[in-house]
Amino acid sequence: MKLQLTDIERDTLAEIGNISMGSAATALSTLVNRKVRITVPEVTLSDIGSVRESYPVPCLLVNVQYLSGLQGENILVIREKDALIIGNLMMGEDGTNPPEELDEIYLSAVSEAMNMMMGSAATAMSELFHDAIDISPPTAELRDLAQEPLTEDISESTTVVTVAFRIEIDDLVDSTMLQIIDVEFAKGMVAKVMPSEEDEAAAASDAAAHVGAAYPSPTQKVTWDDLSVTPPTGAPTPQAAAPDAAQEYLGNIKIDLIKDIPVQVRAVLGRTHMTIENILRLGPGNIVELDSFHGQPIEIYANDTLVARGEVVVVGEQFGIRVTEIASPQDRIGSVR
Repeated sequence: MKLQLTDIERDTLAEIGNISMGSAATALSTLVNRKVRITVPEVTLSDIGSVRESYPVPCLLVNVQYLSGLQGENILVIREKDALIIGNLMMGEDGTNPPEELDEIYLSAVSEAMNMMMGSAATAMSELFHDAIDISPPTAELRDLAQEPLTEDISESTTVVTVAFRIEIDDLVDSTMLQIIDVEFAKGMVAKVMPSEEDEAAAASDAAAHVGAAYPSPTQKVTWDDLSVTPPTGAPTPQAAAPDAAQEYLGNIKIDLIKDIPVQVRAVLGRTHMTIENILRLGPGNIVELDSFHGQPIEIYANDTLVARGEVVVVGEQFGIRVTEIASPQDRIGSVR
C-alpha cells in the first residue's frame, strides 16, 4: 500500500476526526463543566521523528486500541501543561493553579477523562460507519519528547498520518492536540466511508448491464408491448426518461455515501472588522456595528460554504431562521468535494 493520501482521503479523515473529536469535546465539557471546543483538524503525512521534534516538551501519550469494527491503534499527544489543567478541573478546581507535574492522582483523573472522550468518539464513529466500533480503555503515559522517543515500538522514520486539532477550554487552554494514526489504518477508516475503485467499477458495470437490459439497441424495433406499458391515445414514439434532476446537478457524486455525515450549520447576521485596540475597549453596553442593514437576509453556512439565505423568525422565547433563498444542489455539495 502506497504511503500517500489523496485529497479526498485527507478530507475524509478530517471529517471523521471532526465528527469523532467533536463528540469527545462534548464529553470533556460535561466532565470539567467548561466550554470545550475542538476545531476541524489538519491532516498531514509525517514521520515519527518529525512529530517528536515538533513537540520537544513533556507530553501525555494516550494509546487507543480498536478491537472491533476497526482493527488497529492510534496515539493522542497532549502537552503535559494542558493535561494538568484538565486534571485540575476534574478535581473540582478552577484550572488556574494546577500542580507543576502530573502525579499519580492527576494521571488517573486525566486518564478517566481520556477514557470518556474516546468512548464518545467511538460511539460517533459507530454511527458514521454504521458499524459497532469497540475500543479498549485507553492507556496514558508521560514522556518528555525532547529526550525520549515517542514510542518504543515504531521506528522514527516510519511514515504516519498526523491529525492536528486545536483544543480550547474557556480561557484556560488554547493548544494543539495530535492524533497519530498508521497509514494503513487511516485508509481503512476512509474505506468505511468511501467506496474503493474496485467497488466503483463494479457498480458502474452493474449499472451499465441494467441499462443495457432495460433499453434496446438503436437498431432494434420497439413496441409498447416490449416496454410493458399501455400507450396513451395518439402517443408518439416513446422517448427515454429525463435524467433525475438531482443527479444532473451533482454529476457522478455518490451522494448516498456521504449524506449522513453531519456538518456544522451556522447563521451569520453580519460581519465587521475591528482593531485589537477597539476590541480591548469593548465592555457591557457597547454596540458593535455590522456591515449589514436591517431587513437584509441572514447567511446560512454549512461548515464554511454558503448554502442559503433567510430571515429571523421569533416565536415566544424561541427563534430560528426561515429560508428564503437556497443555493443549487451543485453549489451545496461543493463543500464535500
